[in-house]
Amino acid sequence: MKRFLSFFSLWAVAAFAIVACNDVDTDTFPEPEPPVETIEVESVEVAPATIELAIGEETQLSASVLPVDAQYTLEWISTNDDVVTVADGVVKGIASGTAIVMAKAGNKTGSCTVSVVGVPVESITLNYHELELEERGVYTLSATVLPEDADNKSILWSSSNPDIVSVNGAGSVTALRAGQATITAKAGKCTDECVVTVTAAPLSIGDFYYSDGSWSHSLDPTRTPIGVVFYVGDVTASDPALKAEHPYCTHGLVVALGEQSSIPWQSNYQTFDDTVGRWVELNTDYETITSGYGLSDNLNRIMGYQNTKAIEAFNADEANAEWKVDAVEWVVNYRNEVVAPESSSDWYLGSSKEYSLLMSGDYGNNIWDIGETGTSVQNKKEVNEKIAMIEGATQVGVANPVIMFYWTSTEFTWEFAGGMLPATGRALQMFKGDAEVFYTVRPILAF
Repeated sequence: MKRFLSFFSLWAVAAFAIVACNDVDTDTFPEPEPPVETIEVESVEVAPATIELAIGEETQLSASVLPVDAQYTLEWISTNDDVVTVADGVVKGIASGTAIVMAKAGNKTGSCTVSVVGVPVESITLNYHELELEERGVYTLSATVLPEDADNKSILWSSSNPDIVSVNGAGSVTALRAGQATITAKAGKCTDECVVTVTAAPLSIGDFYYSDGSWSHSLDPTRTPIGVVFYVGDVTASDPALKAEHPYCTHGLVVALGEQSSIPWQSNYQTFDDTVGRWVELNTDYETITSGYGLSDNLNRIMGYQNTKAIEAFNADEANAEWKVDAVEWVVNYRNEVVAPESSSDWYLGSSKEYSLLMSGDYGNNIWDIGETGTSVQNKKEVNEKIAMIEGATQVGVANPVIMFYWTSTEFTWEFAGGMLPATGRALQMFKGDAEVFYTVRPILAF
């Protein structure tokens, strides 16, 4: 009995000791605090980026440091204290010359170029305060800076709307599209302005269209032609996607100089067994590409850009990988071969109405009523006369002159897509899977 009690007593003492040790360990060695993360400076920007001071003049600079919760000490530095001094961002002109004032935070810096002048600019006067140019017109403005012995007579040029009028460092103004913009010339602290009004350049069917977005009646060997104008008018009026994405494309339509035959509209349409237009309605914000045959239907609308974008969305969906629209796939690839100017819509597959315009001009009625003999294909003939002047270009509808069809982006049913017979200008419906040599794709663009 005594042996049992002794053993039990020893066990209890040991257990108490273990518990006591555990208590001591917990209190003596607490959990370590997580390390504090240091947020590094990513950028420093000083405003303004350039400034001009007179000798003895002072001004305050500001520095923006990102991210806003970064840890840093801001240090201001002048590259030449004999010209410019800086303290807490306040710069002072000491002597004529130029210095860089920097704000440093962490390992990043921002800077301001400070010019100190002994004789400041008192005025700048442009030779014109109003100017009118045609699209693609160029004029170089000149400026008079006084006094003549001003220390810094360099001029900074800017445009209030560079999409309408651009200007370079020499004051050369280029009219890009119809509209108005103000050109400002700044010397020292003085400015003067010229209001430039841009009018649309003369444009007609058969004009050559170039890679820089310009056009001309006669072929210009100094520029690269990429198409010929076949319609003049505001094509954004009936194409909502074009109007939203390219509102400046109000001049007309251009047909490409190249084409590709033996292409189906949708090679695996039978397996898809539905209209692309229905998919577009259910899955995008675009209008349906499926049309009836009446005057008020999409058949008679200029809406190839929106149709093409809708079909591109269809082709991009992995669920449609087995039944892509082949004709639009080829047009998308053509964009890489012949780069269109940024001022255009880029190449797309036109609607039935657009190819009817190419062949017959504006019929003025339901293009479905154009009979077997057609009304006229004089428009196509005028365009082809100009295309024939361009080396390496293919005329419209001559690859297989007896029988040839152009695909359009208009769809009629699950099995029929829109086609155009260039020999007569007749709008057709064709089986989507047809791919004989006379089934052809030819891109167009709006500008």
